[in-house]
Amino acid sequence: MKQLQRLGLAGLLLAPLLGAGLTTAGIASAATTSCQPTAPAPTDSYPGTTVVADNFESGTLAPFIVHSAGTGTATVSSALALSGGCAGYLHVTSDPGALAYLSAPLPAGTPAAYADGWFNITTAGLAGSDVPYFRFFSGTTRIADVYRYNSNGQLWLRVTSPTGASVYTRLLASSIPLSSWHHVVAHVVPNTSATTIEVWFDSVLVYSSNQVSTGFTTLSAVQLGAEHARQMGDNYLDDIIVKSGS
Repeated sequence: MKQLQRLGLAGLLLAPLLGAGLTTAGIASAATTSCQPTAPAPTDSYPGTTVVADNFESGTLAPFIVHSAGTGTATVSSALALSGGCAGYLHVTSDPGALAYLSAPLPAGTPAAYADGWFNITTAGLAGSDVPYFRFFSGTTRIADVYRYNSNGQLWLRVTSPTGASVYTRLLASSIPLSSWHHVVAHVVPNTSATTIEVWFDSVLVYSSNQVSTGFTTLSAVQLGAEHARQMGDNYLDDIIVKSGS
């Protein structure tokens, strides 16, 4: 388990204005002197081709695509880390237009993906909203996401049905404590009415079905954080691995 390090937040997000939001490829953070750039990249045993394997020890958010706006920020931080000296940090306020998330594009026509990572949510958002762990997209449609629900701290899965409606499944009845590291793995194989979704939380399989109904057969991106503004929360990320093709 990576040690907690109280060395203060360090980071800088720079982004050009593109359309309605701010978007840039991985940007170097400032003053990330605690990072350990020679630390090996994270690995796991799940199948597929590695798209991202990031411990943020480079001091940058590359190879993620960074999206931010308003008072939302996405940085590399030395305040908390699972191991080594640095982690990714998403900070979103309830201010109008506040936005911060990271996106890992997948190869065109990706038939399946695994997303594996560690998260430490230190500040929850407003009641009735959530702080996301992983979100899976097909084109511009979010087809599945795993999140901590702010009202009670429970783990939930949300899936987009073929009609566009959201279908919700509670994965954990207990509350996930804030300010603690948790391991989340999600596997999505979109196949219309026979979509496979699996979710592990802290190494326990909490959901598995190959009969989930969606309207999609391919994936285009895995996302960390929320793409809509004002989805308040503070979320540290570490040892993120995204794989395509299995």
